[in-house]
Amino acid sequence: MQADGQINELILLDGLPAARILCPPRLIPAPGQYLLAHADGSDSPPALRSSVLAAPVFAAKIFASGFLAAPPAPSSWIPGMRLHLRGPLGHGFSLPASARRVALIAFDQSPRRLLSLLDPAFKQDASVTLVCDHQPDGLPLQVEVQPLRALNEVCVWADYAAFDSARESLPGLRERLGMLSPLDGRSAAQILVRAPMPCGGLAECGVCAVEGRRARLLACEDGPVFDLKDLLK
Repeated sequence: MQADGQINELILLDGLPAARILCPPRLIPAPGQYLLAHADGSDSPPALRSSVLAAPVFAAKIFASGFLAAPPAPSSWIPGMRLHLRGPLGHGFSLPASARRVALIAFDQSPRRLLSLLDPAFKQDASVTLVCDHQPDGLPLQVEVQPLRALNEVCVWADYAAFDSARESLPGLRERLGMLSPLDGRSAAQILVRAPMPCGGLAECGVCAVEGRRARLLACEDGPVFDLKDLLK
């Protein structure tokens, strides 16, 4: 689905620029899904605006009139700028209705892409622990924060775990996470894999390919959120 949106304002989150985007409700990405956003004013033909110079955008917080995009926003974006949007794209997180102990785990960057799960978790009275080494600003008081060195004990506690990792970090994570017995099927676990997704699933160009447990997968359409067991070897 394609429609126009607008940058309502730019704010600093964790020292990085982030954009509040106004858009039709049907375009708001669910947690873990993404939009391709193309700034107005480009000379690119309309048919290519969803892929050429487009930025993949994830929600950090969702509102009725739009969403707060996880930082960093492209440096060329300014308040009031019109955006050409396509999406929502890909598979997002599936928070089980039964989850009461939720772990959000960011390995190597801002955890903002995971924070769109906070409202759904709170609505089902779940306790939330954020595991990261870069604590974001303005977290709700009910969110417990632990460093990455506490990963094992948090995974023992959780009945649902959502991870965020760059694709380049997956080889090391496979070894590290494979040692965690709590992730052997007794707890639900999913991972958002960050990779370049220039075509947004239109061309199957392979730039975002991820080596899965049984097959080669594309982050743009098979993900960017995967069941963790499908990536661990």
